[in-house]
Amino acid sequence: MMSRQTEFLQKVQSAFDRVLIYEQATLQQQARSCMPLEQLQYQSMDKAKRLGLGPEHLKDLVLVELLDWFKNSFFKWVDTPECDNEDCRGKRRTLVGNTIATSDEAIFEASRVEEYRCEGCGQTVRFPRFNHPGHLLRVRKGRCGEWANCFTLCCRALGYDARYVLDWTDHVWTEVFSDNQKRWLHCDPCENVCDKPLLYEVGWGKRLTYVFAFSRDDIQDVTWRYSAKHAEVLQRRNEVSESWLVGRILALRNNRQSTLNPQRKQYLLERTAQELAEMLIPRSGVEEELPGRSTGSLEWRTARGELGTNSARPTSNYAIVPKEEEIGQKVIRLAYSCASDLYVRGEDKITDWTSLLYDAKNVTRKVEHDWNMVYLARVEGSPDAFVTWKVDLNSCAASVDTVKVEVHSTCYGSGQVLWELSDDDGRTVSISSGKQNVVTELRNSKVLVLTATLTDGDGTLAWQHTQLFRQKRYPQSGEDLEWPFSISVTLK
Repeated sequence: MMSRQTEFLQKVQSAFDRVLIYEQATLQQQARSCMPLEQLQYQSMDKAKRLGLGPEHLKDLVLVELLDWFKNSFFKWVDTPECDNEDCRGKRRTLVGNTIATSDEAIFEASRVEEYRCEGCGQTVRFPRFNHPGHLLRVRKGRCGEWANCFTLCCRALGYDARYVLDWTDHVWTEVFSDNQKRWLHCDPCENVCDKPLLYEVGWGKRLTYVFAFSRDDIQDVTWRYSAKHAEVLQRRNEVSESWLVGRILALRNNRQSTLNPQRKQYLLERTAQELAEMLIPRSGVEEELPGRSTGSLEWRTARGELGTNSARPTSNYAIVPKEEEIGQKVIRLAYSCASDLYVRGEDKITDWTSLLYDAKNVTRKVEHDWNMVYLARVEGSPDAFVTWKVDLNSCAASVDTVKVEVHSTCYGSGQVLWELSDDDGRTVSISSGKQNVVTELRNSKVLVLTATLTDGDGTLAWQHTQLFRQKRYPQSGEDLEWPFSISVTLK
C-alpha cells in the first residue's frame, strides 16, 4: 500500500514535471497565434495614458488585458456538455459517471471522461477532461483545470515568468512575476482577477491547506500568500510533517536548478528569499471587497460552498476630505466612469469603484460582454443592496454651500433605485436620476452622504434589474455618458 508521503510526493512531482510542457517553442507559437497581441498592446497603452502611468507599467497592464480577453472572448466555462442534437438545446444533462478515454481522446491527454445522459433524446454525451494545453487552444473550453493550464501557456508564450498553482482543496490558477513590482501576482483566469490572493479564503470561504506553485525552474509552497489565518491553516496541514515537506521541496528545486548557470541560480535564490520574507507576514483578511465564486452554475457553486457571504463590503469607511487646493478653490469635484472603472478628482485619477466608497453591501461591478455594457448591480441572488459616498469637512473651517449631483441608474421590471443625499443634521434630499440636481437645502453642513439603495426586481434575475452607471464598455467619442456619476460640492 502506498504511504501517505509517497502519494503526496508523487502528486507534487507530477505537477512539477508537467509545467515543462509550457516551454515547448511550437506550443508557445501556437498560443501567440491565437492571441490578439496588437489589441492587447493598444488597450494597455490607452489605459496607461488615462492613468498617467509610465512605460514600466505596460507589461503588467498587458497581463490584466490578457486575463480579460481570455475570460470573456477566448475560453468558455463548461458546467455540463452540450448535446450534439440541436433539438436538445437547453435540455438538462445528468451526470452518469466517469469512463475511460478513447484512443483519440487519449492523444490529447484526457485524464478522464465524464459521461452525461441527455434528458431530451436519451443519448450519452461525453466530456473529456483534456490536459494537453495545445489541444485546449483549439477546443477553448473546460473548467478551472483546463482554464489555468491553457492560460499559463499563454503567459509563457508572451514571455512572462509564470507558475501553475495547485490548491489541495480543488482549484488551480496562475501566478505571474512582475518585473516592475518585483513580486508574484495572483492571476485567476476563471474569475478574471489579478492580485487578489485572499479571494479564496475570504471571498469563497475556502479552508486552505496546501497551495504549491510550479514553474520551469522552481517550486514553492505559496500557501501563506493566500491566507490571513496562518495558525488555522497550519493546524489543518496534517498529511505530512512540515520538516519533511521543506526537505522535499528543497530537493526538487535543487535537482531542477542543477543545470542552470550561476547567474540564474543566484537570481532565483534572491527572489525566493524575498518571496519567503513577504509570506511571513499574514495579510489582512478585510483589506478589500472579495466576492464569492462567479464561474459555474449557482447549484454547483452552492454545493462546493464557494458562494461566499454575498455581503462583502469595503471596510475602509473612506471619507472624501478636502485637499488644500480644493479649499482654496472652494469646490470639490468628483466624477466616475464605470466603463473605465476610474474616478477623476481634480488632477487625480483613482482606479477601482470601491476605492472612494464609504460603505457598500451586496454591490458588484458587472460586465455584459454580449451587449458590450458595464454597470454596478446587486450581487447575484441578493434581495437588496446599497452603496454610499461620504464628504467630510470637519478637518477644515469650510462648510457646504451648494451641491450639484448627477447620477444615472437603470431599472427593469419592478426594480427600484432610490438616491438620497443627507447631512450630519439629519436632513435628507431625494436625488433624481438622469439629470443634474442642484441642492441648496443642506447649506452649512459639515458632512454629506450620498446613498443609492437597490431593491426589488422580477424572477431569478431580480438582482440584475437595478443598475447604476450603465454605459458601453468602449464608448465612442460623443456616444453615451462619459461620466454617469458626478458630484460637485461648493464650499463657503
